[in-house]
Amino acid sequence: MRYDVKGSVLCMMGILATGAEAGCPQGQETFTSCQIAGHDTEVFVCFDNQTVTYSYGPIGGPADLTLSEPIERVNFEPWSGLGTAISESVTFFNQDYGYSVGGGFERPFSEEEMQRTQTRFGWVEVTENGERVASLECIPETVTYGFGGGLHDAKLAAGQTWDWVSKTWISDAVSSASMPILVTTRQYGVEFDCLPTSEFSLNGIRMSASLDALSTLGTPMATDETSFSDEPIDRLALTGASIDFSRGDLITMSATSPTWQMPSGLRVGLTRGEVVRILGRVPAGYTAISQDFTIPSCPEMPDANSADGYGKWFALIEFGQDKRVSKIALVTSAQ
Repeated sequence: MRYDVKGSVLCMMGILATGAEAGCPQGQETFTSCQIAGHDTEVFVCFDNQTVTYSYGPIGGPADLTLSEPIERVNFEPWSGLGTAISESVTFFNQDYGYSVGGGFERPFSEEEMQRTQTRFGWVEVTENGERVASLECIPETVTYGFGGGLHDAKLAAGQTWDWVSKTWISDAVSSASMPILVTTRQYGVEFDCLPTSEFSLNGIRMSASLDALSTLGTPMATDETSFSDEPIDRLALTGASIDFSRGDLITMSATSPTWQMPSGLRVGLTRGEVVRILGRVPAGYTAISQDFTIPSCPEMPDANSADGYGKWFALIEFGQDKRVSKIALVTSAQ
């Protein structure tokens, strides 16, 4: 990738720049920083007990791009404890773009190695919609990175625990149910995981609700979309959510805001690990790092001869590139 392309990608969202010189804001300490090889630029990731910041720009000059995240939400990946090197990274997100900054050093394994100058390294990686579009290396001798305590301790102090299975942080405030919400059932000789039908509601609006019962929320408007059966779809647009009807029947509810949640507390903004904790386990057929979960409602009459199929509805839980729930949709099986 040519230098001008990389530079334009790294500074694409430069409208957020503050004009301040690159470096740590007053009161924050450095997690990692370096000068970029082949560029006259530098990057800083700094933090205090509330906020983590990213700045990128010309060496000693005003930052082209600054971003910040609360400690609770920042995507920090600690050292795995494996390998010959110790390294950690922090990723910031801005619309479709992700900016991952890492730092590390080679571990000394002998007294002789401990006498040598420590070999450090670092990098900046930019993604667009999860696809890498730029990858830059740090000049080793300019890398600052302090392993131990620091940002990791700040996350712990914020009431979070790192989960290596889902590779996400889990808030201590997100508790597990005494019994897993996911239910294992059998239909037509096949075992699968499902959710109780009581889970299929958002803020108390159930999938079984009638159009008349929701009249106080507004009037659905016609759309250009059609259902799988080629029927027209009318949409009731709400703040952070929408409800779709076809021929007066509710067919889909979608939420893109954390203000809407399912009875168990499943909502937009939760990390993958937090979703798995609420569910009780990873749904069958998926992994803890899957990009989405699709879970049917439990059959009302779970026996091999039931005409209920695999349930009336499906819950679609989608995760964004920040590993958090970006959308929850409850849909009829016909959809």
